Amino acid sequence: MTPPTPLLAEATAHLEPFVVAGVVDAAGVHLAATLARLVPGTPDEVLLAAAVTVRALQLGHVCVELDRAHEIGIDPDRDPAALPDGVDPLPAVAWPEPDDWVTILAAADAVAVHDPTTGAAIGSDTAPDRLRPLVLAGRRLYLERYWRYERTVGDALLARGTPTDGDGPADAVVDAALDATFGPAPADGDAQRQAARVALRSRLAVLAGGPGTGKTYTVARFLAAVHHVAQAEGRPVQVALVAPTGKAAARLSEAVHAAVAEAGLPDAVVEPVLGTEAGTIHRLLGYAGGIRFRHDHDDPLPHDVVVVDETSMVALPLMARLLDALRPNAQVVLVGDPYQLASVEAGAVLGDVVGGEPRRGPLAGQVVVLDRVHRFAADSTIAAFADAVRLGDADAAEALLAADHDDLRWIHPDDTVALDALRADVEADARAVVEAAMAGDAEAGLALAGARKVLCATRFGPLGSFAWRDRIERSLEQRLPGLIPGTRWYVGRPVIVTRNDYLTGVFNGDTGLVVDVDGRPSVALPTASGVRHLAPAQLANVDTWWAMTIHKSQGSEFDHAVVALPSVDSPILTRELLYTAVTRGRHQVSVVATAEALRHAIAHPVARASGLGARLWPGS
Repeated sequence: MTPPTPLLAEATAHLEPFVVAGVVDAAGVHLAATLARLVPGTPDEVLLAAAVTVRALQLGHVCVELDRAHEIGIDPDRDPAALPDGVDPLPAVAWPEPDDWVTILAAADAVAVHDPTTGAAIGSDTAPDRLRPLVLAGRRLYLERYWRYERTVGDALLARGTPTDGDGPADAVVDAALDATFGPAPADGDAQRQAARVALRSRLAVLAGGPGTGKTYTVARFLAAVHHVAQAEGRPVQVALVAPTGKAAARLSEAVHAAVAEAGLPDAVVEPVLGTEAGTIHRLLGYAGGIRFRHDHDDPLPHDVVVVDETSMVALPLMARLLDALRPNAQVVLVGDPYQLASVEAGAVLGDVVGGEPRRGPLAGQVVVLDRVHRFAADSTIAAFADAVRLGDADAAEALLAADHDDLRWIHPDDTVALDALRADVEADARAVVEAAMAGDAEAGLALAGARKVLCATRFGPLGSFAWRDRIERSLEQRLPGLIPGTRWYVGRPVIVTRNDYLTGVFNGDTGLVVDVDGRPSVALPTASGVRHLAPAQLANVDTWWAMTIHKSQGSEFDHAVVALPSVDSPILTRELLYTAVTRGRHQVSVVATAEALRHAIAHPVARASGLGARLWPGS
């Protein structure tokens, strides 16, 4: 009898249990195999560490905390049907003992050892041409590139948080600008005004807060104050407004322009703000494909002030590129909600930078947290529910849902009557979108497509985005036979862009609608000035947008957010996921979930492995 063929080559055969369990994938095995070939004699524990570090990156961790490596599991959004029979979704495999693992890694030729605080190398280097793709810093293990990214971000933030001679304009000039743009300072203080003061006086300011706390209001008036100061000092000023996605950038422009236009400020400071259009970080840096950008340390950006919105969505590598491309005396303002989901890629930069209370460290004076809600009404159940989720208070969150308020509804997945009624409403919305698209009314169709949106924790399963999409399309086909033929570009199809395309000027997160233009399908995309059209052939990377994952919804808002969570415990159900989903709803939120799923999500905050927070906040 022929013995079974091993899954892996001999050098990496010890990884097979981790591969079968889904803890390590092909990319990790490839790195381990390459390391075994280029550095002969590399211990099995080091090869496992290399493979696990790759897996950790895929799950959003910058590094592996060796004491917690056993917590790394399979991809939480992996299709359960794709798992081999008998595979445990949370498998048990034999991990090395952490102390022994650290010792073995520290002695390995393939591992560089660095002090986690100073970054200095520890011990003697091996031959200069020796491959050393891993960095051990304390009890954290990094891929070398991500170690450099984290050091770049930490170095830049700490340097910008340190005052230098002549930092910022004179106090009298700042006070005059704040009085002109925010009004006289109230006796009991004003966090928004304080945030603007920090941003005007420093090379680094961090403005954090949840939805409705006035972040955009503050940014708009801060920008007006920047121009007030520049005019008072008789100098030009160059300002950049950026966000991680095209959708978020468009929203930023719209919101800032509206806020400053309504502020009743002098035209001299309003007009330059209205003339500043937000763009993506990639566009600002001059993205040139791969990991190449036009602007870097040697060719820095010309801007005096750079404001980054939705910073929670910015991954560590991109933040490193941005900070590296700033002139030493430029001011950077990081704005965002640290309680939202972190970036899809590795890192939780904003969460690490904001830190937790009490803040003790060199950046303590640079972080301003807005905690007073202005947007929602005082009796808003959405705001109260979001706060309960953020604070981890499952009892309060469940009580709010159970009360069945006008702006917050709870639908149990087993309540077929209520769920079918919601589905019927969503399907009716879809028909209205298609009718507008068939009539060639792009603006109406786009508005309808974005009014109520189903936000799903996963793509798979009965409450996943694929199931909602398929159900909606079946409903459309029943009502409008022949609408959805073999081609995917049917009139009325809403789409969301999944990859930046600088040739066409569309970016990840942009949305559009296929409309009828003179008997041909055309993709209408909203812009600040109206609607632009592209041929379907110009859009290679899009998904159908009847429903979307909660991750994809970041940077968007909808009149009515329908939040659909799977009924079973899942690693993807986290506090940040639920908080992000709920805060997408402007006026109404409907939550489709079991009590168990809600409580599981609220009880599981995300903890991404990183050394950045410990470095920035050594006293916390």
